[in-house]
Amino acid sequence: MIITRTAFRIPLAGGGTDLDFYYKNKGGELITSTFNQFVFVLFAERPIDDKILIQTTTTQFSNNIDKVKHEIIREVLKYFKIKKKVQISTFSTLPTSSGLGSSSALIVGLIKAISIFKKKKISKNKIARIAFHIERKILSYTGGWQDQIIASFGGLQQIKISKKGNFNTRPIKIGKNIIKNLEKKFILVFTKELRNSSKVISSQKVNLKKTIKVYDAIRSLVPIMKSSLKNGDYKRIGEIFHYHWKLKKQLSKQISNSKIDKIYLNLIKDDSFIGGKLIGAGGGGFFLMVSNNLKKSILYLRKKKLNFTKFKFTFGGTQIESSY
Repeated sequence: MIITRTAFRIPLAGGGTDLDFYYKNKGGELITSTFNQFVFVLFAERPIDDKILIQTTTTQFSNNIDKVKHEIIREVLKYFKIKKKVQISTFSTLPTSSGLGSSSALIVGLIKAISIFKKKKISKNKIARIAFHIERKILSYTGGWQDQIIASFGGLQQIKISKKGNFNTRPIKIGKNIIKNLEKKFILVFTKELRNSSKVISSQKVNLKKTIKVYDAIRSLVPIMKSSLKNGDYKRIGEIFHYHWKLKKQLSKQISNSKIDKIYLNLIKDDSFIGGKLIGAGGGGFFLMVSNNLKKSILYLRKKKLNFTKFKFTFGGTQIESSY
């Protein structure tokens, strides 16, 4: 039995420049990270029968790989030519379809488990590429490169993507004390809205010329964010997030709605919050907020009955939780 743990991701700057309609024109650049919420994947060989057992939010036995209903799991198994005698279970610590890269975390975690099962060493770079191929090419899920890369590599990374789709990662080195201080300033606030990221991204192509200009402005925030992170300047980071959110809402009417706007405006009115932005493609999920006073912010969130989770950076990428 093999259990993998793969962290969810939080984009900090430049998110969206990894989408094909942007990076194929100008190349992409972003800063992204993983944090302490996870997708767990259990992979085991079935010793008695030849069936495939899939356990997610539902349970399915199948005698035929092509009839496995969970399309992500089905296509990963088919890619690695695994046709029978396996059991796969998954568990997520936060809701899926909430802008945190859950589908990519699942794919990356399953690839890691299969690599151990097959006793085949696969580099972090190769895992990310296989995951991208399955998710974007085979399944045709709309999206970019960020999720697969950061799920595989983990940590706090600056990622550059060439016009040809080649990528390189560079860890952003920050002192431990600065990291700890930033973690005391970040908090994720749940909108209770879930969304289809493919539809949100597709809506951005209606006026591509305008969209490219907005992403130019979003990309320009990358060096400012990098400097602010290294200096631990959380106030500046909060201001960058706030500006980013205003830019992002220009991309499509599906990025936000009256409920999401109201949540953010009410958060900003409380003097404990500096700024924030909606994570992922938009349309729902989580706001990543920067707080002046985390205790005061938490009291406010509890008073308003808003669900939240604290934030800690994680490092190391997808990893084996246990294997026996």
